[in-house]
Amino acid sequence: MHWHAHVDLRASCSRSRRGRRPVAVLFTPQAAAAWLAGTVQRYRSEAVAVQCNTATGPAPSDTESRDSCGDHLLSRGYPLDALILTTSGELYLHLDPLGPRECPYHRPERSEHHASGDNHVL
Repeated sequence: MHWHAHVDLRASCSRSRRGRRPVAVLFTPQAAAAWLAGTVQRYRSEAVAVQCNTATGPAPSDTESRDSCGDHLLSRGYPLDALILTTSGELYLHLDPLGPRECPYHRPERSEHHASGDNHVL
């Protein structure tokens, strides 16, 4: 299993994102969680509010609980999403888990060939 990371200006479903090229491919739950945290941090100065959502509902609001919740859910193969509200609009971050047969671009065995180890940015 691996995760496709997407950044969108409007809400979308995982099925529609699957046909688009991701901004990054992440091969471990930790790398996926780090991508989400890093991307949220990059937009922090513009953010009015940040809401992280899990397959089971909104994530806890404090950073430590949210991070451990995200790691736990990603390790079980669940998706994670975040909505960043900025003064100029909304930004949607998505981490979609994909198995070998669901991915049109990657196969798990290819992850061993990436020099970055946990990440592959397209």
